[in-house]
Amino acid sequence: MKRSDIMKEKKFVNDNIKKLLVTEYLQSENESAGFGGMEMKRTPFGTNITLFVNRPGLVIGRHGSKIKAMTTTLETKYGLESPQIEVKEVDNPDLNPQIISKKIALSLEKGWNYRKAGNTTLRRIMDQHARGVLIRIGGKISGERARTQKFMFGEIKYSGDPARSGVISGYSVAMLKTGAIGIVVRLLRQDYQLPDEIVINTNGAKAISKDNENNNDEVEDNGTQS
Repeated sequence: MKRSDIMKEKKFVNDNIKKLLVTEYLQSENESAGFGGMEMKRTPFGTNITLFVNRPGLVIGRHGSKIKAMTTTLETKYGLESPQIEVKEVDNPDLNPQIISKKIALSLEKGWNYRKAGNTTLRRIMDQHARGVLIRIGGKISGERARTQKFMFGEIKYSGDPARSGVISGYSVAMLKTGAIGIVVRLLRQDYQLPDEIVINTNGAKAISKDNENNNDEVEDNGTQS
């Protein structure tokens, strides 16, 4: 392997590690606001970070004080160049897997049974007309032996491009007396078109049929004139 390729690989790994650390920091700072994910993009003017939260007011703080504090930390501790934080409100919290997983974790910590928490959340997601959802709760949920319970509805992809591009996921941890309980939520995106979904353009078919009728009329007229 060439030295340039090795340097590119190291840079790729370091950038992803930095992004993971930044995500963990921002999630811990904004959990009370309903952290729903983040996007980080590099531009010629610096690093743009978009936070998706359920309650934007808690992230911004009084006179933007919390935003300024997080910007300073990102620049000094994590080495981001001119970070600029933008806050957006989540359109539908019941279709955001990170917010959903955190709500389940809080319910378990309040003493809810895992079946009640899973089924209640599943019904709420179904009411929002979700295409597919998978909720997985794992740990010592019913005894000393750890196991996993799944709650499913609709269609979920596990491999290939549909799993990478069409499925969004969230993860949270509930700390109970029996130990840590992991919650994973996966949702099939509303706007993603699966490879086996075929859309037939009926308007185009009608237009073609009308053109064919017109052509047939012209042929008949030409035939009568001759």
